[in-house]
Amino acid sequence: MATQSSEALDISQRLGADRVLSPPGYLPQPADRLDAGAPTRPYEFEVGVERLCLDSTSHRNIRESCEDDPERMADRIMEIVAARGKMHNPETDSGGVLVGTVAEVGERAGSPPAVGERIVTMSSLTLTPLRLDEVTALDPGSPQVDVRGSAYVFDRASWAPLPGDMPLKTALEVLDVCPAANQTRDLAPSEGTVCVLGAGHAGKLAMAAARDAMDGGTVVAADVDAAALDLVESVGLCDVGVIADLRDPVAALTALREAGVADADLTVVVVNVTGCEAAAILMTGDGGSLLFFSMATNFSAAALAGDGIGNDVRMVIGSGYTPDTGEYALELVRGSAGLRRALGMEDR
Repeated sequence: MATQSSEALDISQRLGADRVLSPPGYLPQPADRLDAGAPTRPYEFEVGVERLCLDSTSHRNIRESCEDDPERMADRIMEIVAARGKMHNPETDSGGVLVGTVAEVGERAGSPPAVGERIVTMSSLTLTPLRLDEVTALDPGSPQVDVRGSAYVFDRASWAPLPGDMPLKTALEVLDVCPAANQTRDLAPSEGTVCVLGAGHAGKLAMAAARDAMDGGTVVAADVDAAALDLVESVGLCDVGVIADLRDPVAALTALREAGVADADLTVVVVNVTGCEAAAILMTGDGGSLLFFSMATNFSAAALAGDGIGNDVRMVIGSGYTPDTGEYALELVRGSAGLRRALGMEDR
């Protein structure tokens, strides 16, 4: 029988593949089940978990399937974690992030946080070994869930120290979706039109990043929620807010045209519902870019819709990784009174 080389074993442990129970040979994220048991292994550190921040798509799915019943929602979260060894919603294939205090550091972990430091995991809960003792508090309207448990963060997985200058709730909201800000900034034109589909937390960061990146131009928000649009427009995150059901591409495009919105140079998709790919392609002008930063995206549907619609659009898959571990997004919050108000940090 062939034995694994020391180099292969090293990278396997640094990526957490040694915690995969099934299927064999998988990395932790696509795996069905992880070993979330003690002890801490050489290339990882243990976190005493105090709160989960579910991604928007997963939270919506759990909330709707449990009919807003907090006990059923808590039971569903416990059920998923017990079955999979991680908070990896099998219906949405998504997770979120967590916050907790470092309890132990493996002897070969590279540049880990200090024992006793409070951190936010920047890598998805879909790849983080997790065991939960209990859900201690849950509000059906919030994706943030107080828990008691333990998690193991691999050497290659990113994390960030918990910022001390903003409420925990806001810090988690921002760090959960912070790459939306970096990737919008990097793709935004110097001037023109940026259209953000979805006015939730990721959408607010994307609008603020577009403002920061462009010398001029127009920032547009489209959402089905009129109150959410009123908020982002009133604090100056966007120039135009358009009420639109993005699952109906022709009606959504018509709503934008009636509002005087031109073809977008960049469209950013941050919705938490399925079926919005065609609308996003229709709204993007020839030669423009389309950033899918949504766990509700069906990428094969996007590719096939592009064939039928015929717009010359560069489609970009949003990544949950950013080398600055959220610092740009946090600086946007610190520097924008409108963004702070939109996130509920200041009175409007």
